[in-house]
Parts: sequence; C-alpha cells; structure tokens
Amino acid sequence: MKGTLVALAVWIGLAATPASVTAESGETTRELNGTRITYLYSSGRSYNVSFEEAGVSYRYLTGSKPDAWWGPFPYQAMRVGPGVYFLSWFEKGYGDHVTLLVDFGKRILFGSALIAGDEVHFHQAKIVDAVRP
Repeated sequence: MKGTLVALAVWIGLAATPASVTAESGETTRELNGTRITYLYSSGRSYNVSFEEAGVSYRYLTGSKPDAWWGPFPYQAMRVGPGVYFLSWFEKGYGDHVTLLVDFGKRILFGSALIAGDEVHFHQAKIVDAVRP
C-alpha cells in the first residue's frame, strides 16, 4: 500500500508538470549571453546582472557599492520553457552559490543563494528591466 501511494504521488507530480518544462529541460544553453536584467527582490535587495560568454557579472544596486561590478563568474543555464530559464553560478573566492529561475514573460524571478556559506537567501523578485539580444 505504501509503495502504491508513493508511485501515485510521483505520477501525480509528473502529470502536473507543464509539458513545456519537461520538453525543454536538460541541455545547457548560452541563449542568455548579451542579456541584462535589473530586478528587485521582495526583501528590498536590487540587482543588475549581465550575461556574457565570459560569465555572469552583477551589481548589488542596494548594497554599499552599487556601481561596482562583481564577476564574471562562469554560469550554467537551461531553458525550461518559452522565455523561462533556470540558471546557477558559484562565486569562487567568495563562497556564494546563486540559483535563479527567470520568467521573462511574467517578468518575475525566483532566487535562492547560499551567501558566504552561511546566509540563505530565498526570495521572489520583480524584473524591472530586461534587455535581450
């Protein structure tokens, strides 16, 4: 009985997954190169990120050095739906690991980060501006 419930839960989870997510996920892409995004988290933090072949760079607009660019850091991205990307990077030397789910169509972004190895960031953001090639 227990095994049947687990199998049913997995099947329901897979059936509830939009086809666009399962159809496009799995392969990394460089489609974000040349893209710049400015976003504002529900926590009040604001960032400007730029994607290039060399990596992702960003400015922490509400931090103590809003004009300073950090990076580039190598990143990986997957297109998981039309205009929807799942991406991640690690900031070697700083210990920060960032993961974003970006939906250009809905102009929202979900961010999760482990900052300096001990602070957890987990927030939704509104995309204020996006420039794509």
